[in-house]
Amino acid sequence: MIKKDLHVHLHGCLSAEDLWNIGKDNYKQQDGMLNWFALEYQKAWGRTPNFKQYWESENGYDLLREDYIFDKTNNFDRFQANFNLIVALCPIGAENFDIQERIIRNTDKEKLEYFEARTLIPFRLDEKQVEKYLQGLCLKVKELNAGLNMQTRLVFSLFRDNGLALKHYKQLRDFIASYPDLGSVISGVDFAFAEEGSPPKSKIEFCKQFHLDNKSQQPLNLLYHVGESFEDKGIISAIRWIWEAHELGATRLGHAIALGVNPENYHGKKVSEPISERLDTINWLMANQEILKENGYTPDVVNLRKEEQTINDLGSSSIDITYDDSYVEDCKSLQIAIANIFREKRVIIETCPTSNLRIGQVTKPSFHPLKFFHDHGLQYVTCTDDPGIFNIDWHSEYRLAQEIIETI
Repeated sequence: MIKKDLHVHLHGCLSAEDLWNIGKDNYKQQDGMLNWFALEYQKAWGRTPNFKQYWESENGYDLLREDYIFDKTNNFDRFQANFNLIVALCPIGAENFDIQERIIRNTDKEKLEYFEARTLIPFRLDEKQVEKYLQGLCLKVKELNAGLNMQTRLVFSLFRDNGLALKHYKQLRDFIASYPDLGSVISGVDFAFAEEGSPPKSKIEFCKQFHLDNKSQQPLNLLYHVGESFEDKGIISAIRWIWEAHELGATRLGHAIALGVNPENYHGKKVSEPISERLDTINWLMANQEILKENGYTPDVVNLRKEEQTINDLGSSSIDITYDDSYVEDCKSLQIAIANIFREKRVIIETCPTSNLRIGQVTKPSFHPLKFFHDHGLQYVTCTDDPGIFNIDWHSEYRLAQEIIETI
């Protein structure tokens, strides 16, 4: 077994102890950002953390740990509120890479063979600073690779905003062209951050350019966070997003919870889905009815056309979808059909057991998407996502993955 973590956010590896030690030296200088952290935390959790007490009271470490470690099932907004403590205490600059080195050295102690860490280009840096930042970070990784047993590669997460994504992508390509030796530690790009409101279809033009560039330049992997968070739509539309991300040419799909989670997990829940999403899903089901039929799912074209006409006549902006028995069974049938197709296409899914239980709000192991992926013969890799904030490591995730697979 090759011990490798292929879906992990670099700064998400920082433990509560790491943050406490970093903060004791710089929390006063980071007062403005910590106030921002406290404000965002209050919005998400309904209480304001007294961050100064983290370093000014005897039980400060315990207070920090309580506000930082995400150890219970909850939503993405609350996870982000906890993660913001990293953002506040660890600003990414163009010159100092001590924190990145700390993370890589600590991860090497886990005896991994390969560590593919996701980071980003800070949008506040100007062009010269970006070049300096990429030089320094890639040089640091190259030096560590020469001295450690574990090999590290970098994946750069792109914001879902097309303008910012294209800007950072061009900066990466320009850097790799100018510094091919340093650029060799960059293995790919990934669309990440908040998923709602940014459908994969909005990345069609970007991906066309990306694949053209791969033919003439250093090839990079295209990775895609998708189907992880879908509180703004039903599972069927979220599955369509996963399909579309694969169609864009993504090398690996991050999480893809909607494809594998047992829809019983949401039984009785109601979501409001934008009309535009439902219409896109109706068109997708009708356009792919033949391959879906071949794999066990038969779209009811007559009723879909009637629904399309009804929706168009409504003139409203959204429709309610209820996870009743009928919808749950429809979801299950579609999941199996897409799994059959993905198995044949050898699609690879990055599954993150703890992250999916907590952020994905999967209520019990038998509902976990990993069990579905395993039982239906899909290719997947077990990853940690943000091990520091979850208080886990790769080995505990691997054990959890085995427990999930074996559940009845």
